[in-house]
Amino acid sequence: MQEMVFSWQHVTNGDGVALSLTGMGIVFVALLLVSLYIAMLPKLAAFCNKIIPPSAHHSGVEAPAPAGPNEAEIVAAAVAYLHKNKS
Repeated sequence: MQEMVFSWQHVTNGDGVALSLTGMGIVFVALLLVSLYIAMLPKLAAFCNKIIPPSAHHSGVEAPAPAGPNEAEIVAAAVAYLHKNKS
């Protein structure tokens, strides 16, 4: 069986330092581009809203309550009925 020997000479012979630095540089640039994209996303969304306006905006105003009794009125009526018909 062949004995495995680890040394810096093997790394430099195979251009390992240059290869690792190139790899780290590629990963750094990719992460930089991703972070720039995330930082620019709100501006990009605003630009897209100018080109293609959304169909409906949420105004923050609540819709009017539906006509008819609400839950509190129903509970009050039930309690009044039970109190009146108590034996």
